[in-house]
Amino acid sequence: MKDADVSPLPVGERVGVRGDESARDWRLPALMGLALAVVTAIPYVYAYLVQPSGHVFIGFFYLGDDANTYIAKMRQGWEGSWAWQNRYTTEPSPTAYLFMFWIVLGHIAALTNLPLIVVFHLARIAAAFALMAGAWLFISHFIKDRSARRFAFFFCALGLGMGYVIQAFGHPVIFGNQTDTLDWRMPELTAFYSVLALPHFAWSGVFAALGVALTLKAIERGSLTLGLLAGLAWLGQASIHPQMPILMGGAVGLALLLRPAAPRGWIAAALAFAIPAPYILYSYFAFVGNPEVQRWTFHSKNALPPESISLFFALAPQLLLAVTGIPGALRRRTREDLFLVAWIVLLAAILYLPNPAGDLRRRFLDGLYLPLVVLGARGLYESVLPRLRSLRARRLIPFSYVAFAAIGSAFLVLAPLAVADQPQYTFTTAEYDGLNWLGSQPAGRVLAMPGVGLYVPAYSPDTVYVGHYDETFDYVNKTQTALNVLTGKQDIEQFIQANNIRYVIWTVDLGTPPPAALGPPSYDTPNFKIWRLS
Repeated sequence: MKDADVSPLPVGERVGVRGDESARDWRLPALMGLALAVVTAIPYVYAYLVQPSGHVFIGFFYLGDDANTYIAKMRQGWEGSWAWQNRYTTEPSPTAYLFMFWIVLGHIAALTNLPLIVVFHLARIAAAFALMAGAWLFISHFIKDRSARRFAFFFCALGLGMGYVIQAFGHPVIFGNQTDTLDWRMPELTAFYSVLALPHFAWSGVFAALGVALTLKAIERGSLTLGLLAGLAWLGQASIHPQMPILMGGAVGLALLLRPAAPRGWIAAALAFAIPAPYILYSYFAFVGNPEVQRWTFHSKNALPPESISLFFALAPQLLLAVTGIPGALRRRTREDLFLVAWIVLLAAILYLPNPAGDLRRRFLDGLYLPLVVLGARGLYESVLPRLRSLRARRLIPFSYVAFAAIGSAFLVLAPLAVADQPQYTFTTAEYDGLNWLGSQPAGRVLAMPGVGLYVPAYSPDTVYVGHYDETFDYVNKTQTALNVLTGKQDIEQFIQANNIRYVIWTVDLGTPPPAALGPPSYDTPNFKIWRLS
């Protein structure tokens, strides 16, 4: 790296910097996508290979409870439905055209005749390539300097937070709030964890990156074609989290108000956000007008904003560096600069100020790493490195910072290797075969403890009495009721009749004999039994 590479000139205004990327420049995101696809597959492949005899890997390490509900949603698409119905609770649940990303993946599984879990991981692998391409396009739009751009890209691809600090101190209570390792629990905070864990977060980042770059370019050129393409990207994001294009539209709107465009630029921007608007409006009315969907929303444990200290540590490497880039953005005040700042300011307002977002506030965090890494790279290459006299330091610091930020990512990949064969990540063969047997039977309501009930809608067309802490209404009380019924403390025949139960699942960990009143089970193994009652 030459001294001129870290001069104080604004990034993107260097002499000799090309505005357009050659095909050669796209080799980096392609190779990084391949690297992420391979690296993030390691824990899963290892787990499938090391399972002891009589056990089957469930397919997930990270947020397995939620992942199984996504498989359940995919299953509804696999069955041919284009609408979602909550099968984790027995209260009446009218269908709604929500969770379309997962429904579409289910249809893809049906068309390709692939298992749902395979399509889930193929979507995750494809997201590695798509997110790296989208991130490169996004970063290239904001940063023209090659060194700064590459730093931002690697920082985006590999960086995680510093939640391990909170973990090391035992999740202390600070200012009356229990802290948490949010960067280990919220994949949407970083690109790497999104690809590693849950593909919809990664694809939301893809659509955000494409939508932003295409929208801003459409405004600049007054291009309706680019506005149309941007609108399709926003529609893709709305299929995952319908509220996200509202935040993006707000940030674009503020940037346009402060740095107005030509009339065709305004029209292009309006077209971009008009395309997803009908579905966003439908989603709003589905949430407020459908009592069952509304009840599911209010019941979600993710309704509140993250605890602030925990969120800071979860994003510390990104936030601390981004702070150095904000002064330059405010000094230049280009439309792109204003958009980046508006994105962060509006997100903070949504998270922490009273507003109509209410119980959806935490679902606005998708793709946050994109503006943070751009601001961070600008700050590093415009403000920090030019102040250093040592050429060696100017060369070493960017690499060291990315390596430091990647510590958490390395941990997330390596940690599962030590626990891959533990019971919480496996089925017994009897359980796995029993769930598949249940999937071959006519649909009905299932009584089981939530440890099994979590998997029932993912493996069968059935609705479970209790199964998931968020999607089962009145989860705690229903769990206790199910325990009482299955252990003989309440009359099981009366419960079955009152709740229209078709299947009962007994597992050995209940610690009591199988319910004799039900007769011989339809699926019978020593430790896992299923009764079909009608």
